[in-house]
Amino acid sequence: MKLRTVFFIATRLLISRQKKTAVSVISWIAVLGMLVSAAAMVILLSAFNGIEGMIEGLYTEFDQEIIVRPKESKKIHPDSLKQLVSFSQQLQGVERTSLFIQERIILRKKKKWANAELWAVEPSFNQMAKLYTREHLINGQSTENENQSLIGVGLANKLGLRSMDLTPESAVLYIPRQDRKIRIGKSPFFQQNIAVVGAIDYNKEVNDQVLLVSLNFTKGYFNDEVSGLLIQTEINHRSAVNTILNNKFGKQFMIKTNLEKNELIFKTSKSEKLIVVVILVFVFILSLFNLSASLTMTFLEKKSQLNTMYSLGLSSVDVKRVFIVLGLIIVGFGVFMGLGLGSLLVFLHEQLHLITIPGTLNAFPSKFDVLQVLSLLFLLISLGFVATFITTSFLMKSREKA
Repeated sequence: MKLRTVFFIATRLLISRQKKTAVSVISWIAVLGMLVSAAAMVILLSAFNGIEGMIEGLYTEFDQEIIVRPKESKKIHPDSLKQLVSFSQQLQGVERTSLFIQERIILRKKKKWANAELWAVEPSFNQMAKLYTREHLINGQSTENENQSLIGVGLANKLGLRSMDLTPESAVLYIPRQDRKIRIGKSPFFQQNIAVVGAIDYNKEVNDQVLLVSLNFTKGYFNDEVSGLLIQTEINHRSAVNTILNNKFGKQFMIKTNLEKNELIFKTSKSEKLIVVVILVFVFILSLFNLSASLTMTFLEKKSQLNTMYSLGLSSVDVKRVFIVLGLIIVGFGVFMGLGLGSLLVFLHEQLHLITIPGTLNAFPSKFDVLQVLSLLFLLISLGFVATFITTSFLMKSREKA
């Protein structure tokens, strides 16, 4: 039988049965359950997308897309990273790399002291972090040699550094000695004067903690070892590059994206999104039980009319198709209405900022994803088809046995 005829009969069954109150109520309960769960999926997933975007927005050009660190120790010799550096530079999407040293230090300017974080990098990092743009170098000038440094603007204020537009400032840098125990009369620090030629502005973490120097400046202080490798990639290639590097070098190094920098927040966000989707899919499945009940009651109602269908030339397969199409019409109505309503509410929120973050005037983060909605459409329609097929198959077998 042609699909058009099957669809026509299924539509007539749907319209004619609306006169039956019990069947109608069960059908609408099924539609309402599917509508609410589908709309909730769009809204909550958009909210999680917005939260992930907000977290990602906390990172700046200073935080490179991929960071590589040794697994077994705090630092590693640069020669051990040569193969990884060479391999990564050949990957599509990788733009630049830089060896780096990250170490806690102490800074002093006259009588003012501050704990800080030393970042020693290669010259390529200047382009990676867009260091010399007006957006980030807000005071002073670019470094000209390895004995000069840049400092976070918040850290500069703590030390009372003046404007460096015309004249560099100087500070005393205390670097912990490697592998040396604290003894009376022996200083646990290297002490070094350093010129500070500019202040940088990225985010609160960088601004309040970072002293940026050339990697050559640190020679002799860290046993010629480095903390790891920074890799700049195109955003769209970040995950792919990370996966490739982990597959090849994952046993030797810890390789993570900048999104995994705060690993707890990253994993919590992913886990919560998965849990929410699972719960809402479960709610959707519960609504499919109402769909099965609705189809069963319709089948029992029309049981006396099935002989008429057979007389008109319909086979058992055709009748089965009629009820499958009937179920899919109900599922499609609930799913499309739900996804449409959810998408509309997300759109209105993004335009009108309907919900704000408690205690602020900022809109709650939200990001609509068309591909995500299409994936939900495929998933929910597939679940609806499976439920309809199973129910219809059971009903047809029970009739044949009778």
